[in-house]
Amino acid sequence: PWSYAFDFGQSGRERGFQSRTDFSDLPNSGTITVPFCPESQLSGVEHTDFIEMMWYHRQVSVPASWTGQRIVLHFGGVDYECEIFIDGDAVGRHWGGTVAFSFDVTDHVKPGETHDLVVFVRDEVRSGIQPGGKQCHAYHSFGCLYTRTTGIWQTVWMEAVPEFGLKDIQIIPDLDNASFVVVPAFYADRQGLRFRATVRASGKVVDRRTLVASSGLPYVLPLANPRAWSPEDPFLYDLTFEVLDGTTVIDTVRSYAGLRKVHVEGNRLFLNNRPFYLRLVLDQGFYPDGLWTAPSDEALKRDIELSMAAGFNGARLHQKVFEPRFHYWADRLGYVTWGESSSWGIDVTD
Repeated sequence: PWSYAFDFGQSGRERGFQSRTDFSDLPNSGTITVPFCPESQLSGVEHTDFIEMMWYHRQVSVPASWTGQRIVLHFGGVDYECEIFIDGDAVGRHWGGTVAFSFDVTDHVKPGETHDLVVFVRDEVRSGIQPGGKQCHAYHSFGCLYTRTTGIWQTVWMEAVPEFGLKDIQIIPDLDNASFVVVPAFYADRQGLRFRATVRASGKVVDRRTLVASSGLPYVLPLANPRAWSPEDPFLYDLTFEVLDGTTVIDTVRSYAGLRKVHVEGNRLFLNNRPFYLRLVLDQGFYPDGLWTAPSDEALKRDIELSMAAGFNGARLHQKVFEPRFHYWADRLGYVTWGESSSWGIDVTD
């Protein structure tokens, strides 16, 4: 639960909302369940009229055990523009309603103390210059346009990370050369650090190598007896990435990857160098009770299971960037996804 206040007069910044520690005494305010948008039933608000501006607030307690580490605040998705404040100080801004983002808030919080987190949101789906996907620009849904999603609609979380830990990694499958190519990015670089990557197949180590840790450089992980991912055999390799300072492991990240290749020749699409027929359901990613947000992880998985039971081998994910967890289940279950961005409704003449 967070507290919230609608800002219909678009005057919240002038009235100092970014520094408030309580919204309950304001008009058009209340409690909202995050990560469900205020238009949805699951949020507990279900306000379906247009919301061009709103504010969120909650207190966050930073564990004392996080002392000496970087502290990162993550947002899975906020539609559309937002600005983040901690104790009244601006932390950062973000544009784009369907992609995850994060801010390093180390300089704004103190381990062992509690802070006030405020999120300002602007969402003008009728402007003609903001991607809205299938969100309706009229009050009532019509045709293939549906109730809007404003503000926080994906998980918000905070974590402590090592100063030289792994920030991100790109995993590129190379089926033709029987290998994975991984490109790491670290929170900071320092001479003497090492990067170790381990690949396992069904629990057995098939490749492990330790190299100098350097952001942006590709590392090749060859695979003996490679096993490709396909809808018929959704086999996934387990990968472990470690950052080493001498013999000390300072960070560990576990992931997975499928060895697969997609390419086009003429008017045919190939999966793993074989012609592949796309039998895709059109998935718009709307839920009756959560709108853009699935009510549970099981609901994401169930959508894929139902599609597969109906004879589809994948989905065209229509006018919405789906959450990574949906793709996780697609990988596990053997389901192909064709992704789109939420570009519908933009007036390209503006």
